[in-house]
Amino acid sequence: MDSEACTSHVDLLERLLLDESAEPTNLPLSLLQGITNCFSSDHEIGRGGFAVVYKGVVGKGIVAVKKLTNTFAVPEIKFHEEARNLIKAKHKNIVRFLGYCAD
Repeated sequence: MDSEACTSHVDLLERLLLDESAEPTNLPLSLLQGITNCFSSDHEIGRGGFAVVYKGVVGKGIVAVKKLTNTFAVPEIKFHEEARNLIKAKHKNIVRFLGYCAD
C-alpha cells in the first residue's frame, strides 16, 4: 500500500473514532500492522483461546486490535455471527467495534 493510501486509511480510522454513529468498515491489514507496530509483542495487551489483543495507536487515540489465531477452529458462520453481535453491542463498558479485516 502506498503512503497516500495508508494516510487516507488512517484518516478514515480517526474519523471512525470521533463519529460514534459511523458504521464499522473493512480495514486493510497494512493499516492494522502499522498502528500495532506489526503486531509487536510490546503492543500486546491480552490473549485468549482464539485471539491476541494489541494496542493500536491512531493519531492521539488508542484502539484495541483483536487478531484471531486458530481461525481454522472457528466456522465462518460463527465468525460472521460474532462480528454482527459486536457491531450491535452498544454499552459504556464495551469498546466500540470500528472495523474488521479478512486478510
